[in-house]
Amino acid sequence: MSIRHRLTGDDGAGGMLALTVAAGALAFSLVALTFFSVIPAKARTNAAADSAAIAAAESASIQSAAQSCDIAAEAATLNRATLLGCEVVGDEATVTVGREIFTTMFSVTARAAVPRSTPQTSTANGAIPTEDLIVISYPGVRSDPPVYLRADAAAALVQMLDAYHSQTGNYLPVDEGYRDLAAQQRVFDEYGWPRAAIPGTSNHGQAVAVDFVNPPVVRGAPPHAWLTDNAAQFGFEPLTDPDEPWHWDYTR
Repeated sequence: MSIRHRLTGDDGAGGMLALTVAAGALAFSLVALTFFSVIPAKARTNAAADSAAIAAAESASIQSAAQSCDIAAEAATLNRATLLGCEVVGDEATVTVGREIFTTMFSVTARAAVPRSTPQTSTANGAIPTEDLIVISYPGVRSDPPVYLRADAAAALVQMLDAYHSQTGNYLPVDEGYRDLAAQQRVFDEYGWPRAAIPGTSNHGQAVAVDFVNPPVVRGAPPHAWLTDNAAQFGFEPLTDPDEPWHWDYTR
């Protein structure tokens, strides 16, 4: 004798269970694929941001802010990312890069600064080797003989020249930077004290002084008004004793 039980209400239940299990496995696979794809992509975006920031910071002492950002854009592109934002102030660069991951744009912001080593050669007033200084190459700046400044003063000056040009459409006329002892002696012999500093005591001899001449920046003229309103944010202060509105010193 055999007993048979009839199961009711379970028509197709096995097929539905199999379908549910398969759908869950597929969903899990998609989530895992997305998860394990996004993590490396985000890491690469972080690396691209770091690379772009370092590239901009390393060029900041010898390039304008715009040129340093161009270099950051190239670095981002090499890392398959896009430069979304860039700001260079002094020796520090802040950049934002983006990378599209599964139709979503992820962005990362990074900052970098390059410390400047202390020169081991002479820093005596008027005796700084020109190879330890930076040549200022910019429209409006005298090129023959070239204008030299200390690295930090040079970077700040180029940023200020950039700002002046972007706001006014004009260029500041830079005709004087570093002077060695012989050059300062010639100026002193011609003008005497207090119009010219005693050789060995001038800020030109420390490669931090700039003269805006040819034509000279004079008090009351638009270039002087702009410098009065804006130069301090770049680290430059005017020489007022004696009063020379064309002479500004980098004081940071």
